[in-house]
Amino acid sequence: KQWYQRRVRGQEKRRDSQHLNNTVKPFDWTFKTAYRGSVSGAHSCSETQEQPDREKLLRRDQILFFTELVLFEDELADNGCSKLVVKCRVMPSFVLILLRQYVRVDRVMYRVQETRLYAEKTWNHVLREVTVREAGYHQVQDLGHSLLFDEWAIGQYLPVTECHRERLDFRSDPDSG
Repeated sequence: KQWYQRRVRGQEKRRDSQHLNNTVKPFDWTFKTAYRGSVSGAHSCSETQEQPDREKLLRRDQILFFTELVLFEDELADNGCSKLVVKCRVMPSFVLILLRQYVRVDRVMYRVQETRLYAEKTWNHVLREVTVREAGYHQVQDLGHSLLFDEWAIGQYLPVTECHRERLDFRSDPDSG
């Protein structure tokens, strides 16, 4: 009986606790990121319609340097996949950096967010293109099982929901000669 009375008194004390009445902040368990990159230092940034040269990107020129790094990957408690990858490719005439997040929630949705940084060798600026593609499962379910689980191929079948292009200009340093 004493145990029960202590338990009831404890519950009454906890009921008045300010911590129990706090609502939990929403948590995105897909680890979706809105990060598009940061700009700092001597740069100016402006909206543009200029795009990376797709023809150059598709040409089979010599690759001087390439690296790929998986920043994180999670299976969403066996409910899908969330993966953030950065790739860097240096070619004789340009450099391309890709930050790509792929999110698949099984039988619910697909999302691909890509941030591309592109600069040609002769430029004094960089293009930043952020593209978000997203679709519900019902919109792409007829594509077939193998395509639905191919994280690189599915992106071309998802409609673009956001697209932003910016030009990052480097200021000339008069002391650099």
